Amino acid sequence: MYNRTSATLMLQTIMVLMEKQNLTDVTNFPGTFYEDAEIERCYDKFGCFSKAYPWTEHRPDNNFPAPPESLGVRYAVFTRRNRKLPVLLKTDDTEKIQNANIDPKGPFYFISHGFLEGGHKIWIQNMADALLNLEGNDAASVIVVDWRRGSQPPYGQAVANIRLVGVMTAHLIYNIYNNLRLRNLENFHFIGHSLGAHLAGYCGHALQKEFNLKLGRITGLDPAAPYFSNTVTLVRLDRSDAHYVDIIHSNAMPLYYSGFGISEPIGHVDFYPNGGSTQPGCKDDGGYRSVGDSDMYMQVVKFVGCNHERSYEYFTESIAPNCPFIAIQCKSYESFLAGNCSTCDNKHLCIPMGYHSLNVYRRLQMGELVDTNSNIALFALTGGNKPYCRVHYEVTLKVSNSSESRIHGPDVGRVSLTLLDRNNNKSDHKFLNTEQ
Repeated sequence: MYNRTSATLMLQTIMVLMEKQNLTDVTNFPGTFYEDAEIERCYDKFGCFSKAYPWTEHRPDNNFPAPPESLGVRYAVFTRRNRKLPVLLKTDDTEKIQNANIDPKGPFYFISHGFLEGGHKIWIQNMADALLNLEGNDAASVIVVDWRRGSQPPYGQAVANIRLVGVMTAHLIYNIYNNLRLRNLENFHFIGHSLGAHLAGYCGHALQKEFNLKLGRITGLDPAAPYFSNTVTLVRLDRSDAHYVDIIHSNAMPLYYSGFGISEPIGHVDFYPNGGSTQPGCKDDGGYRSVGDSDMYMQVVKFVGCNHERSYEYFTESIAPNCPFIAIQCKSYESFLAGNCSTCDNKHLCIPMGYHSLNVYRRLQMGELVDTNSNIALFALTGGNKPYCRVHYEVTLKVSNSSESRIHGPDVGRVSLTLLDRNNNKSDHKFLNTEQ
């Protein structure tokens, strides 16, 4: 492990290296863009954006969004009829909406990437395929929000850009709703990773404010922490942005400890797999301290990215109902590990992490076991490689305390456990003490 000082230097270095690594990809915005004289800037039908409070809190720099034409946002529509060649939409392209093979019966999924990414990423393709392959999803449409030109460094500018992209996406959703003559947006599910999670929140907020419509669900996959942690709800994703907001935290640590994900609970349901900070299989060997800039960049990005990205790996795996990814409500991760929350009851609710959480939450809601105005924090364990889903077992080990054992003195050793099923398949080798 590294100490707090070296971690801080490492994070500063990675941000500088990200700037260098993507220098040729940065969109050239107008020079007036960074002038501080303006407090508010307007973008025609997409409305006006302020740089005053609360957009100044916990933010070392504060920018206006880039103009819509500079962002080049594209919306790629995938259905079972067009998996490989999507129909590309713009926010107000009425004719294309009507000819994009979008089935009004739905469901409708929106997926957004985060910082430094684009809609072409393989994880988005995998998630879209899993959603379209799900049994009963014959009428599903997956719409990928590709804002790659706006996701490039500097980070503060990308943070500003998602405010406008969120509003633009709200306009597209309204046009789909209007053109397909839908009754509501209950069937709309917005899935966002990192900055994309807060983009989903801005979209949900704009739909309510401008069109009096509310998204059915938003899933935040390790929502970004820098510029969002400890801010007011207007600035970040929160549970008011949709009827149901679920969060998977996979890299929830302070920035100086290589944490990019937000740690505070912000949804109706917040899942903290493996405690929500670091994930099994994501190793930090400390080797980045003695290598060159380029190698260091790749090693640090690989370590930090592994934890941050694991949230969408978990969610994609959860779509196919092969393993339930059961998570348990508990006061803390330490209490969960101590076995204090091993039984599903009214004090320790059990909800599957990921795609299928909504169905269980609705049942709990009907039974008046949850309060939609409060948060539920749940914990789960996963494996370090695919498939990640694991089943929880409580093992009680009774140790002899007889007079004979006291005479012989204590034994020193380690106790481990391996489970064997009926087909002789073995589980992971698990040590019952903390030192492995």
